[in-house]
Amino acid sequence: MDPSGLLWIGSIVAVLVFLDLLFVELRRIFREGKRLATRLVAYADLPIFSLLAASEGDIDRIVRAIDALASLAERTKIALESLRRCYKPKGSSPG
Repeated sequence: MDPSGLLWIGSIVAVLVFLDLLFVELRRIFREGKRLATRLVAYADLPIFSLLAASEGDIDRIVRAIDALASLAERTKIALESLRRCYKPKGSSPG
């Protein structure tokens, strides 16, 4: 066999070996990707994530309650002033 034919056969074998190794690695990557996706779905079912989702609503309720404190304090102050004006203890001088 002449050297150019031997070179072609060697090149073809080298390309086939390279492609085989490439596909083996691609298959491994695909398999690991599927395994990772399965784990992520399983992690999404953990109770901690549902608790975190519920805690967002709780935090919103707490923030709204804190915002309402200022108006409640003002209403309490007005009510106390009204009660002080209406209530006069016995023996106190009008004034």
